[in-house]
Amino acid sequence: MFWKRQVPIAIVFITGILTLYGWFVDSPTFEGFVNDDATQWFDIIASFAIILGALNLLKLQMTKIIRQKKDWQYSILAVVGFFFAITAGFFWKGANYVHIQDVSANIQQVAPVVAEMEQLTIDQVTPMLEISDTYDVRHIFISAKGAEEYASKLKAAGVQVELREKSWGEHLLAEGTVFNWLFKYLFTPMSATMFALLAFFVASASYRAFRIRNFEATLLLLSGIIIMLGRVPIGSNISAWFIAYLIVLAAGVGANIVWQNKMTTFAVVGAGVLIVTVAGALTGWPVDKPGFLFLPVLQEWIYTVPNIAGARAIMIGIALGMIGTSLRIILGIEKSFMGE
Repeated sequence: MFWKRQVPIAIVFITGILTLYGWFVDSPTFEGFVNDDATQWFDIIASFAIILGALNLLKLQMTKIIRQKKDWQYSILAVVGFFFAITAGFFWKGANYVHIQDVSANIQQVAPVVAEMEQLTIDQVTPMLEISDTYDVRHIFISAKGAEEYASKLKAAGVQVELREKSWGEHLLAEGTVFNWLFKYLFTPMSATMFALLAFFVASASYRAFRIRNFEATLLLLSGIIIMLGRVPIGSNISAWFIAYLIVLAAGVGANIVWQNKMTTFAVVGAGVLIVTVAGALTGWPVDKPGFLFLPVLQEWIYTVPNIAGARAIMIGIALGMIGTSLRIILGIEKSFMGE
């Protein structure tokens, strides 16, 4: 019990106090602990957490396949993709490239071969070959066989050629490697598909949220309409005077709700229409005037003022929640990190 409860609580308490102390005291020692040591510890723990998460994912998918649960066929794709990504990241670089020496010896014969590999014109390749006596072809070959084919052409052109591979870690980011191909042609399209489907869920949720049931829902509906119209080209073609007439009609609806008198409602709407018509005639009916009623300007104000104010309020709430949770963990009140 001592090693399972008291020791983890003591470690969390000491680490939390030292981290807080490093933020509030100007000390290079504690600052180095917060910025370097504690961060590295977090990365190490997070790495093990990722490994455990991946193994748990594999376990769940394999169990689903073995027991042939509903939609178990998709689990086969998940397992295959898992091992393919692991192989491309840790075992198979697929990052072969050609290193050319003595380029200046025969640039005229070398340039067409390099241009073919890099899918450029000879005029684009020639200046790059003239810069140095050696040149690393930027095209990456997944298999060494493909690189050897072009290496033989370069040797026939009268230059020395060496086949090389990108180093481990570098092969993850180099254009044309197996892992890069996996990310570019599988992960990215599937992510785009998921976000495309998400748009329909957002539209469905918006329809339910924008139904006018109370004053807050009405504000949400109006703000959503203004922002959506103001951010598309059609919003710039809607005259500010049209919005002014809509506001007059809305004022008439409000007057009817408050006073419930036809004459009063008619007076409010008539006076509003007269004022807007006279003002528009005197100014020449400019599309973007008055500016505060022009949809692009109005949506920008909503986005930068009320929206940012709400976002900051949410961030303040999150920060207070994080402070409270951190203090509960440091003081040993919150024990969820121990599985309790």
